Amino acid sequence: MGKKFFLFIASLVMMAPLCAAERAEDIFLDEIVFKEGEQAKFNLYYNWGFIWIHAGDVDFKVSKKKYMEKDVFSLMVAGYTTNTFDKMYTIRDTFESYIDPLSMVPLYYRESKHEDSYTAQIRYVYRLQENDSLSVAIDRKKRSKHMVDTLQVSKHTSDLIASCYKIRNINVKGLKKDQVVPFSMVFDNETYELGLKYKGKENIKLRNGKKYKALKFMPTLITGDLFENEDDMAVYVSDDDNHIPLLIEAKIKVGSVKAMLNTIENPKYPLSSLIKN
Repeated sequence: MGKKFFLFIASLVMMAPLCAAERAEDIFLDEIVFKEGEQAKFNLYYNWGFIWIHAGDVDFKVSKKKYMEKDVFSLMVAGYTTNTFDKMYTIRDTFESYIDPLSMVPLYYRESKHEDSYTAQIRYVYRLQENDSLSVAIDRKKRSKHMVDTLQVSKHTSDLIASCYKIRNINVKGLKKDQVVPFSMVFDNETYELGLKYKGKENIKLRNGKKYKALKFMPTLITGDLFENEDDMAVYVSDDDNHIPLLIEAKIKVGSVKAMLNTIENPKYPLSSLIKN
């Protein structure tokens, strides 16, 4: 297990929960379900039978900042390998997205990757156009290469981090079992049209011993080196008003990988999904 493994499981907690209904705006709640000061930590594991390897962690934090003289939400994410995994491959990645605190339209995005000797920086600057589309100015530096580009996308398209938070505002009460919800995301310098299927409700238990009532989703996957089947990944979010990602698990050809919520601080609403013993 090396670079490919950790990058994959790190992406689970940030990319797998995406389920934004970008072509059906009425499915979103009117009020944002997270607030300034919310913080969450996820543990990333490789699981093979009875063997668990703690490979890394991902931290999420919401704060308020000023951008272009406007109040914005800063969505900060940091991913890093554990000391044990550092001996095989060291990763220290940070991501930050600025969004409008009312409409959740993305305004700015940056990422900085430090993965052993590999480094990369990416910046997006969004501009809302007269036709309600978004112009995305992209600046990418990967090792010694410097690239600039511009994309024209729907105003409902988000970057990696903004998408993770936006999906928490979906009105799940309006979803039917097996309904596939489409979403659009900018990644590097391309736009991806993806989808996620709602599978209903389940109770789950995390490695920290806590039990939750959860909503289950299954993203559409591309089969290949890691996945044998299109339904090999499941995403569970809290069945309460916060819609916090709890568990993301995926079967791979040898074992499974999992991202689990470890701690959550300052949620906007009570954690009514937590099952008390």
